[in-house]
Amino acid sequence: MLKNYKNISLYFGCTLVIFSPQFLYASEISVANQIVHETSVTQKENFDEVDIVKSESLLKSDISGEVGQVGFKIDSRFRYDLEDQIDSRQSEIQFRDAFIDFENQGAYWRLGKQTIVWGASDGLRLLDVINPLNYREFILDDFDNSRISLTSASADIPISDGSSLTIIVIPELKFNQYAKTGTQFELSHPLPELSQMPTSQQINSAKEPQQSLHNSELALRYATFASGWDITLNYFYHYHDDPVVFIDVDGGGAVSVNPEYKRNTLVGGTANNAFGDFVLRTEFVLNNSRYYSTDNPNQRFIDKAQELQYVIGLDYSGISDTLISGQWFRRQLLSYEKDIAEDAIENTLTLLLRRYYANQTITLEALTLHSLDNSDGLIRPKFKYEFNNFVQFELGADIFYGNQSGFFGQFAAKDQVTVGVSVGF
Repeated sequence: MLKNYKNISLYFGCTLVIFSPQFLYASEISVANQIVHETSVTQKENFDEVDIVKSESLLKSDISGEVGQVGFKIDSRFRYDLEDQIDSRQSEIQFRDAFIDFENQGAYWRLGKQTIVWGASDGLRLLDVINPLNYREFILDDFDNSRISLTSASADIPISDGSSLTIIVIPELKFNQYAKTGTQFELSHPLPELSQMPTSQQINSAKEPQQSLHNSELALRYATFASGWDITLNYFYHYHDDPVVFIDVDGGGAVSVNPEYKRNTLVGGTANNAFGDFVLRTEFVLNNSRYYSTDNPNQRFIDKAQELQYVIGLDYSGISDTLISGQWFRRQLLSYEKDIAEDAIENTLTLLLRRYYANQTITLEALTLHSLDNSDGLIRPKFKYEFNNFVQFELGADIFYGNQSGFFGQFAAKDQVTVGVSVGF
């Protein structure tokens, strides 16, 4: 509650400054507002009743402009849900972006609260890990809404024609947020099986690193264009956004669960090129320190391994008003131990079919994500109708299937249909 009061005070404070006569005369301001309402329904377990799991309204206000040689942007959002099955909080005020832009010493600077997007993949994230996510709706919410913004300082330095180096320092630490216990998309996090039933168990809160300059995160991105290829090389020294769940067992068999956030060094890159009607997208990530559950008590039931992830995507637009996009995601542990609970290799395929009608005012699409190893997945058909430049209607479904121990299959009994409308002004 106190956090909401702080956000309200900050919002009205910024509003008073921005719309003061002195500010208005000295600046160029653009204001874009949008109201989005979505209602999601699902069938109850006995399949004889429909349950409303979300009836949420979202007000987005985007204010941007320039004062002299300094640009600014404030993206504020107010959310209210008539139901409480998605989030334990019915209302929330947040600032997605609140930063200034300026040029100095040949570099382009951005200071303040912001979201930073890396990578070329759709639907699932590899390089796009700078901002943590809110998983209150699993992965169903748009990343634009689920990313958690961070106070950051970035400098984009042109090196030569078509090349640049971006340096990002992130002093603010935030971590992934998950659906609360008892809500619609509560995740299952089973603990490793112990050889003997514990006599007692204590689950402690996650141990977060202190907010300090020493614990800041550092990101580097080199981007260039060569022989038709858009290429990036990426580096990120950061804390994992999920805690490592260490389990300690004392001599009497008492168990304590001690989650901790651990550091990781990520290196990766992207390479994209167009070949006629085809666009090839590639992306890879090497995580130097990933942590996995084991059944070895001598290692606190955790093992560390290097992890390689990559995706190859191919988009085809050779048919009028049609997009066909396929992706192959692969994750592989490079130093795999047999006692690690997860598989050494995982493969996921995605397929997006999109078709426009009536001068692109009507859109039909279907996105499928399928795990080859767990035989589970998610199908997301969607219909969009753009009534005019300001009003849009949507009708969609989220259909889960497969093994209930899988990433997608755990929600196999929670299919839903969503109706939405958005109005811009």
